[in-house]
Amino acid sequence: MKFYFYCFFCVSNFVFSEVNFLDRIAVIVDEGVIMESEVNDALENTINNFKQNGERLPPEEILFRRVLERLIMDEILLQKAKKFGVRITDQELNETLATFADQDGLTLQEFKLKIENEENKSFKDFREEMKKEMVKRRIQSGLVRPKVMISEKEVMNYIKSAEGESLITIEYKINQILLKDDKEEELLNLSNKIISEINEGLPFKEASKKYSFLFDSDDKGSLGWRTRSQIPTLFVDNVTKMEKDEVFGPIMSGAGAHIIKLEDIRGDTIKTEPQTLVQHILIQESEIRSEKQAKDLINSLYERIKSGEEIGILARVFSDDPGSKLDGGKLDWAPEGTYDKKFEEVMQKTAINDFSKPFKSSFGWHILKVLERREKNISEDLLKDKAYGIIFQRKYREQLENTLEEIRSEAFVDIKISS
Repeated sequence: MKFYFYCFFCVSNFVFSEVNFLDRIAVIVDEGVIMESEVNDALENTINNFKQNGERLPPEEILFRRVLERLIMDEILLQKAKKFGVRITDQELNETLATFADQDGLTLQEFKLKIENEENKSFKDFREEMKKEMVKRRIQSGLVRPKVMISEKEVMNYIKSAEGESLITIEYKINQILLKDDKEEELLNLSNKIISEINEGLPFKEASKKYSFLFDSDDKGSLGWRTRSQIPTLFVDNVTKMEKDEVFGPIMSGAGAHIIKLEDIRGDTIKTEPQTLVQHILIQESEIRSEKQAKDLINSLYERIKSGEEIGILARVFSDDPGSKLDGGKLDWAPEGTYDKKFEEVMQKTAINDFSKPFKSSFGWHILKVLERREKNISEDLLKDKAYGIIFQRKYREQLENTLEEIRSEAFVDIKISS
C-alpha cells in the first residue's frame, strides 16, 4: 500500500497537495489501528511546528519515521491506559486548561477564542488532544515511578557532591572559640564551664574575647560564610545539624578544644517553622462512661491541677490517650496544623507553662499545658527533598526511555505504509 506523502519540495518548502482519497489503515498496533489521515495530520503539524520555530527540517525519511514512531507509541500507551482504567475527569481537564489560560494571562473563555481564532483549531478537538496527553503522562508515570529507587545514601552523596552544592547552595556563618592546654581533662572542664556561661547569658563574642586563643587574630576566630564543602571536616557534621545561634562543643583536635557557634544560615532551601511542645489529658466517652461523666471527670481533674497537682501524674492515671499516657501526656514537637482544629486553637492561645481550661475536640475532652515553643530549622529536610527531586527526575527520564523501548518491543506492530 502506497503512503500518500505529497509533494515534498515545492518552492523550497514542504506542502501537501489537496488529494482526496479513501482513508485506509496505516499501522496495526496490537488491538488498535492508526489511519493514514492521522499520519498525514501528524506530519503536517510537525512540519508547521518546524517552520514556526524557524528550524531546519530533517530529511523526509527521518521525519516520517519519527512521526510514525510517535504515533505508534501513543497508541500503545493509550491502549495500556484503557487496560488499567486510567482516566482524566472533566474537572481535572478543566483545571489544566484554566492553568494554561492563566499562564497566558487569559480567562478560560479568552483562551478558547485564542485557540479557535489564532490557531484555527476546534476547541473541542484541542480538549481531546489535551486529555490524551494527560492520559499518556499518567500511564507513563504509573509504569515508571515504581521502578525508580533512590536510597538515603544517594541523596546525601548528591548533596555533598560538587554538582549538588552548585545546584543547592546553603551557606553557614560560623564562629569559634579555640582553647589550648596540655591536659585534655583541663580542656574539657574549661570547655564545659564556658558553654555553661554562654547558656546562662554570656555573649559568645565576650566568651571568645575572654578565653579564645584566636581572638587576637585578624578574623578573631570567625570562619565567615562557608558552603558545606568549605567547612572544616572537623566541624561539618555538627554544623549542618545545628540550629541558628546554637553553640556546640567541645570538639577536640590536635590544636586544642573548639567551641563553635552557628551564627546564621542562608540559601534557597532555608526555612524554619513554628513548633509547639505540649502535654495533655484526654478523657473520652465510652460504653461505661457517659458524656456527662466524661465532662465531670475532666472538670474534677482541672480543679486538682489548679490546686497544684502535676498534670503529668494525672495524665498517667486518667488519660485515655495511649500514645502519650505513659509519658505523662507529653506529645511530640509539632508544627501548626498537626492537631485537631479545636485542640490547635486552644494550644495557640495558651501561654508557655500555662494550662488550659477543659475543652472538647473531636477526640474527647482535654486539658493541655504548653511546655515550650520554638522555630525549628527544617532546612535539612527541604535540602533532602530538593536533592531527591533532582535525582528522581534524572532517573525517571532514564527509566522512561527504557520502559518505552520495552513496551514498544513487546507490542505487535504491522506497518502497512512507507514514506
